[in-house]
Amino acid sequence: MKKNSLYYFAIITLLYVIGALFNGQAIYNQSAKYGADKSDYVDVLNFEDRLLNIEEWIYTGSGWDDRELASKEKLKSSEMDYAVEKKYSYCFIAGSIAFIVIVLIVYWGGANLCRTLGFAIITIALACLIIGVITPMLEISAYSTNLTIPLKFSVPFIGEVDIPDKVFEGRMYYYFQSKSVIDLINVLLESKNYVVAVSIFGFSVLVPFIKLTLSVLLLLSRPFRDSKFVKKTVGRIGKWSMADVFVVATFLSYLSFSNMNSGIDTEAKTLVGLYFFLAYCILSIASSQIIELAAKKERNGA
Repeated sequence: MKKNSLYYFAIITLLYVIGALFNGQAIYNQSAKYGADKSDYVDVLNFEDRLLNIEEWIYTGSGWDDRELASKEKLKSSEMDYAVEKKYSYCFIAGSIAFIVIVLIVYWGGANLCRTLGFAIITIALACLIIGVITPMLEISAYSTNLTIPLKFSVPFIGEVDIPDKVFEGRMYYYFQSKSVIDLINVLLESKNYVVAVSIFGFSVLVPFIKLTLSVLLLLSRPFRDSKFVKKTVGRIGKWSMADVFVVATFLSYLSFSNMNSGIDTEAKTLVGLYFFLAYCILSIASSQIIELAAKKERNGA
């Protein structure tokens, strides 16, 4: 690149990186607040607390009413946190699109268009990857709604005494987890599932960073661009970047079905982290195509 062209691109990239850092930090903070409030909501409706609560058993009127009010406040707070998290995510998307558009406008028709566009996409991909692995991507819960406990017992010389069934109104939670890729790796290591933990770390963290590093070297160094081995390596690495999605999906299915019992519902929800990681995967493929196009134009112009 020419000196002036390099300076302009460096300034544009720096401004984008500053904005991405701000939005990324905000997304992470809001995801942590959402997770904390959602956990508090589940704790209020925890099955042990409800089943051991005498007030709910005899239903004086204060047991469930107070708990319902507290749970609604926590749920509303968590929904607001998630809404703010999505707003910051939309700001990140808008900033990324603006970054690409500015690069296209400034360098359109120039010899360095493919290289600058490639750098821009790699920068965005790196930001998406970091946000994708540190923010929760999966939320799993198991609960019962309006749990009914039959109250029947036998009395000597009298027989069976039938008392109206006890109904615990609303939801009663047995299990809740909200995990990012990093959290999931730590959980798997603690439970000694080393093979799965290493697999997710390799496919979700190590391989993507290696691919992005090689992609940058391909754009910076002509010997790298001319090396068929390096280009094939980058292409083959990219194909493995979705393998962890399969591993996580399998793990999610296991958790969901392992908690399925009669009368117990399971719920799985994808969170912002998964979409950022998916964005990384798409941008990573796009960067490979642009690098290939840049190398082709360089060969034709040589």
